[in-house]
Amino acid sequence: MRDLADLVNIVTRTKLRSVELMGDNSDGSSKLQEFYDLVAEGRFSDDDEAAGYFYGADKNAPSYQKLRKTLKDRLVNSLFVIDLKQASYTDRQKAYYECYKEWAAAKILFGKNARTAAAGIARKLLKIARKYEFTELIVDICHTLRLFHGTIEGDYKKYQQYNEDFKAYEQLWIQENRAEEYFIELSIGFINSKATKTEFQDKARAYYAEVQPALEQYGSYQLHLCGRLIEVSIFTAVNDYRSTLSVCDRAIAFFEKKDFTAGVPLQVFHYQKFICHVQLREFDNARMAAEQCLKYLEEGKFNWFKLYELYFLLYTHSGEYEKARQILNRIMSHANFPELPANVQETWKISEAYLYFLECAGKLGPQSKDAEQASSFRLSKFLNEMQVFSKDKQGMNIPILILELLLGIASGKYDELIDRVEAIDKYRARYMREGDIARSNYFLKMLLQIPKNAYRRAAVEAKAAEDYNALSAMPIEMANQTFEIEIIPYGKLWEYVLSLLSR
Repeated sequence: MRDLADLVNIVTRTKLRSVELMGDNSDGSSKLQEFYDLVAEGRFSDDDEAAGYFYGADKNAPSYQKLRKTLKDRLVNSLFVIDLKQASYTDRQKAYYECYKEWAAAKILFGKNARTAAAGIARKLLKIARKYEFTELIVDICHTLRLFHGTIEGDYKKYQQYNEDFKAYEQLWIQENRAEEYFIELSIGFINSKATKTEFQDKARAYYAEVQPALEQYGSYQLHLCGRLIEVSIFTAVNDYRSTLSVCDRAIAFFEKKDFTAGVPLQVFHYQKFICHVQLREFDNARMAAEQCLKYLEEGKFNWFKLYELYFLLYTHSGEYEKARQILNRIMSHANFPELPANVQETWKISEAYLYFLECAGKLGPQSKDAEQASSFRLSKFLNEMQVFSKDKQGMNIPILILELLLGIASGKYDELIDRVEAIDKYRARYMREGDIARSNYFLKMLLQIPKNAYRRAAVEAKAAEDYNALSAMPIEMANQTFEIEIIPYGKLWEYVLSLLSR
């Protein structure tokens, strides 16, 4: 169902009707049209639900499979008649879509032996591909024109020209692919885990050393995007925010000099700057980085949601909790929210739980009448929904455990909480003894003093004093934990939870 939803989001209903892809029914009442409309509305959570609606069967029913295949085929075909010259696209994005659409046509013409027409399209596309640095496409076009002029026309001069171009760009393409491979190797372990991986720094340094000569030789868009992200990884692996900012500034300066709008790299490196400035408590600079980043993002797309995760952290770290709630309400009510990967949805559900604690602690007023009431929050339901991050033992499972303690204290469910103390303490001793997450370790030890000392504030403060001093001596910007873990600064959370205790 996810594949159909993605296609429906791209292919607008107006465009489908304008090219009569849904059939001949002018009233739009066909089953295919109804299926399209219901997918667009988000009616079905999976294929079994859709098959049950139309045929009273499961997704394997031949009748449903035929309907599904017909809709998907028509949606894919319709991609070639969509107007891609939208205002939200950069000039490079527009060129990318148009080039690959025309190259598909040229390849078909070559296959149909309409070679002269196809070669004309290819030569025109080659100029555009060079301008916008579409290396892979350049390689493909030069390969095809080399073959055409060498074996069909017998033009040695043109064959030699395209053969030399092919070899030159093939070498660049190899360098780009190597840099991309290294970047993926560094990134893949962070998708569903937020644990800091200090050991990755050595790997990042080694990868960067391998790609650095190519970075000095070529000014390629793709090579410098992946290469600078590898360089960024050297410093983000250990939360060295100042060095990360330096790399980002150099990368932004490089891409701003391009003759086209390099939207993706500029968005990526401004996003990294946003992270750094939030962690360095430079909130004004963080807002400026976010504004720059937003210029290159389309609402409802994956990276747009990721940027607003940072906006949420900006407001929770700066104490602007009402603004954080406004962002959360906007994101979780967005039509595209259910289509986000599970780990992204869980991030927002954790954020929602922290706002609920702020309400319980009296630090955030109640929801407005037109928003979903915070009283609907249920800790047991929340914990059951954490299917991805509950496995992230040294990452995002930490704020989940902290929430369990915070909400247990705020709700006064002391009997339930005391049963969890021993298990959480064992967890802390097993998974949180490494220096990378020392701040979280100190804070969790402080929280565990509350039930251990019968919720008496004076006794708790006395027993937690050593860990509190250690926490205070290690500010966020100096800690080596991943930035997502500390959703609200621990110092503030400690102040709020102490206010709930009796003397």
